[in-house]
Order: sequence, then structure tokens, then C-alpha cells
Amino acid sequence: MHHTPGHTPGHISLVHRPSEVLITGDAIFNMNAKLSWPFAMACTDFPLNQQTAAVLADLDYSVAAFTHGPQIEVGAREAVRGFLRREGVVR
Repeated sequence: MHHTPGHTPGHISLVHRPSEVLITGDAIFNMNAKLSWPFAMACTDFPLNQQTAAVLADLDYSVAAFTHGPQIEVGAREAVRGFLRREGVVR
């Protein structure tokens, strides 16, 4: 369990280690197969959501599942890291 508040105060993201699946919850969306942030008006603290989503770049997983949008089964970690890098929350 990884604390990723911002969307809500107690928001978490999960990694199921046996299957190497990251469940982002609402930290990041994959709407129309394009990674994006949740809507700012739906977050209790949008800047905090962006800041804490950076933890997803450091986790080990091969599949990323999203509350909104299709999962990424190939190159998931690289796709999430690339999004976070483009958004300026990780290097």
C-alpha cells in the first residue's frame, strides 16, 4: 500500500506483487488510452495529488491498472514514468 493523497485525503495506490500489477486508483487516469491527471475539481488537493503520484515512478510493476481507462499491459512502468516526467513531478 502506498499513500498517494490528493484526490482524497486517504487515497492509496496498490501493487499486487505476485502479479506485478499497479492499481493507481484515482492518482492518474488513462482516459482514451492517454495518461492524464484526475479533474482538479474532483480532488481535495490537486497539487498534492500531483506531488504524491511521483511515488508511482519508483515502484516495480509490469502492468498498470486505472480506475478510469484501460490498463497498460506492455511497458506500463515506462509509460507512467514518462507521463510523470513530462508533467515535471519526477526527473
